[in-house]
Amino acid sequence: MKKAFFICWFLPYLIPSIYSQQVNCDDYKIVSIFDIPPSPQTPGGNYFLMLLTLDKDNLSNIDIYANLFFVSGKGDTISIPTGPSSTLPRFASDTIPYILKLNSPNNNQDFPIGFDGDLIIRHATELLCQVEFSNISTSNSVNIDSSIPNVFPNPFTDILNVITDRKIERVLIIDSKGCVVDTFRSKGTYYKLNLNKLVPSNYFVLMEFKDGTRKVHNIVKN
Repeated sequence: MKKAFFICWFLPYLIPSIYSQQVNCDDYKIVSIFDIPPSPQTPGGNYFLMLLTLDKDNLSNIDIYANLFFVSGKGDTISIPTGPSSTLPRFASDTIPYILKLNSPNNNQDFPIGFDGDLIIRHATELLCQVEFSNISTSNSVNIDSSIPNVFPNPFTDILNVITDRKIERVLIIDSKGCVVDTFRSKGTYYKLNLNKLVPSNYFVLMEFKDGTRKVHNIVKN
């Protein structure tokens, strides 16, 4: 079992060499979108988790952006631009999570079912990519199931158990800002995760299975 480095870091708002890099927007793929229930860390319930990856490695792709948000087919901005200092995947093995918030005056809104639009990736004043929402390849489920009994106890203190009937490739622990704070790898169906270094808060467990499917569960550390 190995722990991977954090993928949440801060990058400069502008890097002079960025304009010399190339972008292949067709490589970007939205893996899944999951609604996030209300919590002290995400009040209002308008937050959702998006997983973004690449179809193939592309080291020439720009790996930073200034804003990332969804626009409907009618041109309406349905999620609030994320702001600068974030990262984009550059390898097909990268699956990067993003916590986004719906642009709605109402509380407890879910990501719209049957959404017809694009994910906009923008750097400063320059549009980089429009990624079609139809590119979702693994799941178009928009619900996080917190009642699955194979992730326990929940809430937990230090140790979290994950038991499944399928082999898991890896488990990612994601905080409420969308940062991967811990990674566990194994080929088995049982994990005993020691999360004593995490501060009390709400987190997400992203399980990536050997068959390529994924599941996300919300957990609480006391």
